[in-house]
Amino acid sequence: MKEPTPQVVYLKDYKSPDFAIDTIHLTFELDDHKTKVTSRMQVRRLNQQANEMFLNGEELTFVSANIDKTNLKEGDYRLDKEGLWLSKVSDQFSLEIVNFMDPVNNTALDGLYKSGNIFCTQNEPEGFRRITYFIDRPDNMAKFTTKIIADAQKYPVLLSNGNPIGQGDLQGGLHFVEWEDPFPKPSYLFALVAGRMDLLRDSFTTMTGREIDLRVYCDPGNLDKCHHAMDSLKKAMKWDEERFGLEYDLDIYMIVAVDAFNMGAMENKGLNIFNSVYVLAKTETATDANFLGIEAVVGHEYFHNWTGNRITCRDWFQLTLKEGLTVFRDQEFSSDLNSRAVHRIADVSRLKASQFPEDAGPTAHPIRPESYMEINNFYTATVYEKGAEVIRMIQTFLGRDGFRRGMDKYFELYDGKAVTTDDFLHAMSIANNNYDFTQFKHWYKQAGTPELQVETFYDQKNKQFKIKLTQSCRATEETKSKQPFHFPLALGLMDSSGKDFKLELLGDKNSQPDLDRGILHIRRDMEEFVFSGISEQPVLSINRDFSAPINVHFQYSNKELAFLKANDTDLYNRYDAAQRLGHGVVGELIKGQKSEAKEVYLQAFGKLLKDDKIDQQFKALALGPVNPLDLLLEQKELAIEKTFLARDMLAKETAQTFKTEIEACYHANRETGNYKLDPVSVGKRSLKNLMLHYLMLGNSAVGTELALQQFRASTNMTDVMGALSQLIHFSPEQAEVVGREFYQKWQKDTLVMQKLISLWSCVEDERVFGKMADWECDPVYDAKVPNLFRSLAASFARNLRQFHHQSGKGFEFVAAKVLQIDPVNPQMAAGLAKGFKFYSKLPVDLKAKAKTSLELIIAREKLSKNTYEIVSKTLKD
Repeated sequence: MKEPTPQVVYLKDYKSPDFAIDTIHLTFELDDHKTKVTSRMQVRRLNQQANEMFLNGEELTFVSANIDKTNLKEGDYRLDKEGLWLSKVSDQFSLEIVNFMDPVNNTALDGLYKSGNIFCTQNEPEGFRRITYFIDRPDNMAKFTTKIIADAQKYPVLLSNGNPIGQGDLQGGLHFVEWEDPFPKPSYLFALVAGRMDLLRDSFTTMTGREIDLRVYCDPGNLDKCHHAMDSLKKAMKWDEERFGLEYDLDIYMIVAVDAFNMGAMENKGLNIFNSVYVLAKTETATDANFLGIEAVVGHEYFHNWTGNRITCRDWFQLTLKEGLTVFRDQEFSSDLNSRAVHRIADVSRLKASQFPEDAGPTAHPIRPESYMEINNFYTATVYEKGAEVIRMIQTFLGRDGFRRGMDKYFELYDGKAVTTDDFLHAMSIANNNYDFTQFKHWYKQAGTPELQVETFYDQKNKQFKIKLTQSCRATEETKSKQPFHFPLALGLMDSSGKDFKLELLGDKNSQPDLDRGILHIRRDMEEFVFSGISEQPVLSINRDFSAPINVHFQYSNKELAFLKANDTDLYNRYDAAQRLGHGVVGELIKGQKSEAKEVYLQAFGKLLKDDKIDQQFKALALGPVNPLDLLLEQKELAIEKTFLARDMLAKETAQTFKTEIEACYHANRETGNYKLDPVSVGKRSLKNLMLHYLMLGNSAVGTELALQQFRASTNMTDVMGALSQLIHFSPEQAEVVGREFYQKWQKDTLVMQKLISLWSCVEDERVFGKMADWECDPVYDAKVPNLFRSLAASFARNLRQFHHQSGKGFEFVAAKVLQIDPVNPQMAAGLAKGFKFYSKLPVDLKAKAKTSLELIIAREKLSKNTYEIVSKTLKD
């Protein structure tokens, strides 16, 4: 019998809780299969009309409950699959509940579970109900005290939130540690870790002179990989004090690295649990991207201490309140520490690769959704990355100082509370002369990426330049007719020497208060702006620094794009111009037309390649091959194979045209000496490995030889993987040889094996199917370990060329993986099912094959509501 359709939860139905739990004391007696949890709570009635109290509880074995030390009988309570109902409750009372749960068989990795030999928790968003009975919602904030009892030999380290207040030995080889968190928090921020772990210790002195005990815990033997995470933590603490005046508030801050983790990391108060990939790194095993990723994620989780923990979400519809804001904060942190322009390009590229397809697909939703079946499905690029862009627009409007005033007011008004996105905007407004965010709120309520059509007209006689802007947004499920968005549009009008004209508007200048900063406020469906004093036909540089998360449609000439690529003062737009030039060429090749843009593209490529004054990291980004995803997003019906073939054709001609210069650039950026993680060194490695890519693309024997030399001689993983990647993709014979060498050297290092599996899963030819089958039989692979599963199945789902194989076997593979993992880990299954995001844009024959695979998934009995929600929405599209 098929399971009933999961129920939808709506924001409009939100009601405050009937009861509040002010304090909770938890006692854990840890056991692999029968952990005993005793909770003692102080409860208050909030709603005088409520006759029963409900506590969430799932997958638990209920033992007993008492109110004010009087044991409850069967008539005093009732249990169902969602929790525990209590009757005969008073306005204030103490409540004690005893239950058991099974950590080892908790394969969903939600609540308390075992990761190898370590007990750990993941409670966001609704995992605490798998630990004990509780009002498991973010607007129920309590002070937690936690006592952990466990075998002293097996679990010498016992950790929870807050500060330690007691410890000791017990009979039978047991010991305990008790922790107290002085700050009220929702249950999703509770954490527990127990195991045998190595410890790296350090300290940080705050701006008021307090010394904070810093700790990073890891599996035994990995201590030498924790130093970068510790350094990143200290940088984050210092940056948050300097940028936002925020000081850490406990005496101890702990990070724990575990292998089995569904997310990247979790900001539990004072005890952050991390996926090991975002903690463990050393030169021999981690790439530049790994090191920078660790720095960003460590920063992100630390910054949550204030934006997420001290102030939290009233309900899960407000998730972007903490996540969009904290992503913005970690982006600013990384930009201040490294190359701001390069990080901005990387952030926007990530947005376009993950969030723009989401906005254009069947699961499009606002950053503050109106409904959900399963809240885990809304930990999305929209809530996080687009949410960060919305925060960035607020800072653009208010300026950095105004944004800081708004943040100060936010903490002043709401510290210790569970609030909404409207509360955040309220604080920003009143701190800035009651700034009007009324129309801006559409960004929180409407899904989809706004489309901006741009037309320009130059009046040489009157020295005037007119811009006509028309905004629109496609209909999505939550609203068919969209209200116009309010957004900042940064622009410049450039003269033939590359300098910006001063922007002077005809008409009502008061409507554009930020014109002196080069920013227009766009508010209406259609607007026209006339600039005066423009002595020659200007070149328009629009949406500088990607000031708004929109698609800009403007018909540039090839000459204009080459000019922008060479001269724009805004580095993001220089990069964008390079991409647009490439898009034009590839677009012509897809249609089988003679390419008028190719000669301009090649000239611009050569000019940039020879420019020694440009930052190497930026040059590597600007010279990179066209990203097919950008082109696919623009297509009404996907021409996947034609798009990839056209990209390859242009890249190969580029490689052959500049073979000598590319080889010279490769050698010029080779490094000697010890590995350095600084912008200059990272830039050299990025550019060198891009040049190696072009050499291999050009079918160059020189390229293959250089790749082999680099693979065997390099002492850092960035260059090893750079060479290995090129050999695997372009030299099948050598790939088998070097692949075996790499495997033999690193097979005992799971994090390195994840890189290798992912690399093979992204191969753009049919070898990928055989290789994935081989990996599934390999002893290093375990589908129950999220990182390994993602490295195989999720990496393949991003391999657009082979996932959309004309035979449909790519769809079949992913559907089989979804069904395999869904009973074990529904979150991972639902995430993988999102790989069908282009379903509605597929050609008829390919869409029919995708539909067959999707229908196979949704026909499964007892399919999780996580996966059901994603697949059912996809099939409707």
